[in-house]
Amino acid sequence: MRTVPCDGLGAVSALGFGCASLGSRISAPLGIKAVERALDAGITWFDVAPSYGDGAAETILGDALKAAPVQIVTKVGLAAPPKGLLKRLAGAVARPVIAALPGLRPLVKRLRPDAARRVALDAETVRVGLLRSLERLRRDSVAVLALHDPSTDDVRDEAIIRALCDLKDEGLAALIGVAGSPEAIRAAERAGLPVDVAQTAHSPFAPGLRPLLGMQAFTISHSVFGVGGALAALKAAAKRDPALLARLGYDDLPRLLLDYAFAANPRGVVIASSFAEGHLAANVAAASRAPVAGLVEKVDAALAGR
Repeated sequence: MRTVPCDGLGAVSALGFGCASLGSRISAPLGIKAVERALDAGITWFDVAPSYGDGAAETILGDALKAAPVQIVTKVGLAAPPKGLLKRLAGAVARPVIAALPGLRPLVKRLRPDAARRVALDAETVRVGLLRSLERLRRDSVAVLALHDPSTDDVRDEAIIRALCDLKDEGLAALIGVAGSPEAIRAAERAGLPVDVAQTAHSPFAPGLRPLLGMQAFTISHSVFGVGGALAALKAAAKRDPALLARLGYDDLPRLLLDYAFAANPRGVVIASSFAEGHLAANVAAASRAPVAGLVEKVDAALAGR
C-alpha cells in the first residue's frame, strides 16, 4: 500500500476506507469483517460521520477497529434521520435482497425518504458532537474533526472557529478540516479557520479539487464513481466514442476512474467504498500503483465538451 505524508500525523495510507453505508446498506457483522480486511490490506485512514449508516457507523467502526493504530476522520454538522422500528426492520430485510439482486439498489435508494439532518452549529454543538463521536468510536481522540457540508456562514462563525481551535489545542482532534464544497473550504480559509484538511468530491465530471489548488491543506477526495454520475457518464462517453478508452490506454472503466482519482490527488488520500472483497482488491491495487503522470490532463482533454 502506498503511503503519503500528512503533517501532524505522519505517513498514512493513500487509500481511505469510506464508512458511509456501514450500518445501513452494510450490516454490522459484514462491516466488521470488511474493516478487518481493510486493516490487513494496509489501510490506515477511516472516514466516518455521525450521520453515516443511519447513525450506526461510528459505533460499528469503533467495535471493528478496537485499539488499532489508525487515523479516523469524523465530522460535525449532519445527523442521521430518526429511524423507527419499521424502518430498521425494513433495512434488515432489504440488505440480503439487494445482496442477491444488486440491480435493485438504485430503486431502494430512491424509495428511502429520509436524508441526513443538518445540525445548527455553534460552539457547544461542535464540542458535544465530537465528545459523543469519541464515545461511539471508543477513542480518546481522532486524527481529524471536520465540519460536515457546512455553509459559508458556518465557516465564518468566530465562535465555531474558536471551538475547533480549542478542541485541537486540547488534543481531542489532531487536525481540523472542512468536508464540503470547494466554496465552503475556501471561505473557511479566508475566515481564518485552520483548515489542516480539505475534503471534497472529485472525478473527471466534477473536479472539486481544482479550486483548492494552492492551499496548504492536506487533501482528501471521494466519490470516485458516484459524483456527477461519473461511472455512468464515462460509460456514455465511451459508447459515443468507441475508441475513447483505447486512446487513453484503458479497457476497464473503474480502473480508469481509480487511476484518475489517485493521479488527481497524488499527495493526499482517496476515499472509496471497500466493503466487497473485489472492490477492496481493486482499490488497494490502484492505491499501490504510482500515480500516472499526465493522466488527469489526458482524460480531461479527451472528455472536453462531452
